[in-house]
Amino acid sequence: MSKEKDYIIKVEHLNKHFISGGNDIEVLRDINLQIKHGEFVTIVGHSGCGKSTLLKIMCGLVSYEDGVVERNGHAVDGPGPRCGMVFQEHRLLPWLKIKDNVGFGLKGLPKEQREALVKEHLELVGLKGFENSYPHQLSGGMSQRAAIARGLANNPTILLLDEPFGALDALTRIQMQKEITRIQREQGTTMVMVTHDIDEAIVLGDRIVVMSARPGQIKDIITVETRGQGHMRNSDEFTYYKKKIYGYLFEDAQEEQYEVEYMI
Repeated sequence: MSKEKDYIIKVEHLNKHFISGGNDIEVLRDINLQIKHGEFVTIVGHSGCGKSTLLKIMCGLVSYEDGVVERNGHAVDGPGPRCGMVFQEHRLLPWLKIKDNVGFGLKGLPKEQREALVKEHLELVGLKGFENSYPHQLSGGMSQRAAIARGLANNPTILLLDEPFGALDALTRIQMQKEITRIQREQGTTMVMVTHDIDEAIVLGDRIVVMSARPGQIKDIITVETRGQGHMRNSDEFTYYKKKIYGYLFEDAQEEQYEVEYMI
């Protein structure tokens, strides 16, 4: 078992409510999660279960009042330069070239250092040669590569990804999954990804956090024991993890469970 100092993210007894139309809506209930340095954790659950809210709280984009949330041993009280975020929409600035989008957060650095970092990270995500292109000249997958390069350019210790491949076609999505796995292993960056795609959660995650419907609670945290086999889509281990997750997500719906067993 890891010592507490080995955790780069710690969430303890986190609860989150929103007020909407005068109504108090409970979004997250008693969330407890510790993430180790260099780990890739995926979070999966039904739409509206609070996955993205949890990720944004970790980033410091959404406030919290009840519970403990720490990054690198310090309470989260807002965004920080060592914690990057990639969204489903690439959010590139359309009037800037790709190299300027990637270097947008590096303006405080000397020009030569900034240009070197931009070049390094564009090469890392396979966009060498597209430095002077504009966002509208890139495909969806290439735009997401640029967004990931921008997220990594500040050399974050943590990269949070909120369904970054959700808008991509199936083939591009699989390619991006391979790329983000390669980058994570090469850089050693701690990554946490929210996804509604169960296959993606298994393929990428060292651990898979399975959340219940609203209010979002952690039903289980599944460790992918066999790192090689467990991530292969045609393996017995992959099928085992997939059935286990489906069982949690649809345990109260017999008809849906039947459909899941049929699909598997």
